[in-house]
Amino acid sequence: MDLNCVVVDDEEHAIEVLADHIAEMPGLTLLKTFNSPIQALAGISEDDGIDLLFLDIDMPGISGLELAKAVREKVKYLVFTTAHPDYALQAFEVQTDQYLLKPISFAKFALALDRILKKEAAQEKKSESKELKISEIFIKGDHKHAFSNISLDSILYIKSLTNYIQIFTQTEAHTTYLTLKEIEKALEHHPFIRVNKSNIVAKSAIKKVDGNMVRLVNNEMLQIGEPYKDSFFEYVQKSLLKSNRST
Repeated sequence: MDLNCVVVDDEEHAIEVLADHIAEMPGLTLLKTFNSPIQALAGISEDDGIDLLFLDIDMPGISGLELAKAVREKVKYLVFTTAHPDYALQAFEVQTDQYLLKPISFAKFALALDRILKKEAAQEKKSESKELKISEIFIKGDHKHAFSNISLDSILYIKSLTNYIQIFTQTEAHTTYLTLKEIEKALEHHPFIRVNKSNIVAKSAIKKVDGNMVRLVNNEMLQIGEPYKDSFFEYVQKSLLKSNRST
């Protein structure tokens, strides 16, 4: 999976240089750019799934250091790109992962990003190894010392109820105080797929796909939401049996 990148710099040329480097570097995708730190402050959201933020320091209105403090928890990796070496100590105080001095050649960029990509790959491998060992989950029940043990293989789909979720198995439904985003994170290395804003389904529970509707093995019908169509039908295409015969 590519890392989603965002660039913030008040100089258009600096944005263009980084955009070119990102395009050349395998494993990176440019999500969006900002030439104003004020716009970036309003436009960077945790829901964007930003992996890498490239951030200039000396900018009008809000400095890159100040912006970093405001958005650091919304991005996975932070890389400062600046012409000023004297900000390095302050940059590492806001947990920067790399500090690149302008002008930034592709060689300098690639070496710095290779460290991040290797770190990401190692973490993903470790996470996959850990997650794949899990075959069941415990969820909290309706009072302090109540917990339910649910086999992942028994789950058909999961439905969001604002601050709660309902987990539907082959025989019963469980309600617990979690968000859909939290359960989706816990199941990301298991065979589940998001079909719309409110539902995650087990791939094994899909009985039929008809247009934008999914029928599950319990005959529950769910609509595929617009933001999730591409990833859902990409999964369908990967699993689709095709004939090699000419028509």
